Amino acid sequence: MRGANIPEEARRNTIRTYSELHRKFDLFLSGQTGSSLLIIARSGVGKSHYLKQNANWRITHYLEGNAKPLDSYIELYQHRHKLIILDDAESLWASKNGRIVLRELTETTFPKTMSWSSTVKDLEATLTPKKYKTNSKVCIICNSFRFGHSDETAAIIDRCQCYCFDPTNEEVARYVAEWFWDQIVFDYATSNLHVIDNLSARMFVRAWERRIKQDENWRNEFPLLSGVDAIVQRVCKDQNLTTAVERVNEYQRIAKLNELPASRATFMRHQKELRERGMLSSCPSELSLSVKGRPPAIPMGVDAILAEIEAAELEQKYFGQLPFRET
Repeated sequence: MRGANIPEEARRNTIRTYSELHRKFDLFLSGQTGSSLLIIARSGVGKSHYLKQNANWRITHYLEGNAKPLDSYIELYQHRHKLIILDDAESLWASKNGRIVLRELTETTFPKTMSWSSTVKDLEATLTPKKYKTNSKVCIICNSFRFGHSDETAAIIDRCQCYCFDPTNEEVARYVAEWFWDQIVFDYATSNLHVIDNLSARMFVRAWERRIKQDENWRNEFPLLSGVDAIVQRVCKDQNLTTAVERVNEYQRIAKLNELPASRATFMRHQKELRERGMLSSCPSELSLSVKGRPPAIPMGVDAILAEIEAAELEQKYFGQLPFRET
């Protein structure tokens, strides 16, 4: 992953395959892990979808990470002892009070003591005590990690099993083939796996939406390697460069011309990352798969949207305001 300060504890436990990630999730969802999980992965690779599809909601609660710290504290009380899925945890983690909630929630002793330092009306209104105990374990999901080096952050990392999920482009394509529906979009992506930068499932869906609306630039949804990565890949695949010294020298020459970082260390770091992502193969493998899914039933057009609105209004009229229930 690029553009994120991944903790070393997660980076050295990088996961490349969906099968391994799902095994970690399955152990958590079945209550078989003794500690909490911290999973850092780029957006659009299906981590949240798998958890939502496979959770037993009798014993699991889904907590939005953009909730305020106090709201999270109250919600954790209302669902104490359940397994907690905390999605998009960046907002909660960015707050001092939020980090304290996370620190207490990831404590490794049982039961854990959750506490709120001040009395507020929301606690009284929801009958939430200023201190309570819970045996909840949490799976924290982040798209990036930019939370500095606070004492709370260090404690949370130390108390979790930390992983970085960074699948190869081929791994993402195999995952997408199981549920995607547009063979034309899929074939374009799979024929360019060696040059697409950090492929995600959402790229396929956005490209399909543009293609069916006759947008001839739908392929732009798949960004290609650029900058340092593009130069490193080009140099590493140049068969005229036979030694490491020659490749470094050529990289430095091109990088300086493009006013990019030109150190040997930069070249070596990007070379290692590209190799781990499967981007340096001299003979990219052809991935021939047929997509297995069907387009989603999304209301399209004014009439369809009005019909949905009218159905919702009738439901509210005859059945009242129904609370959201996880299924």
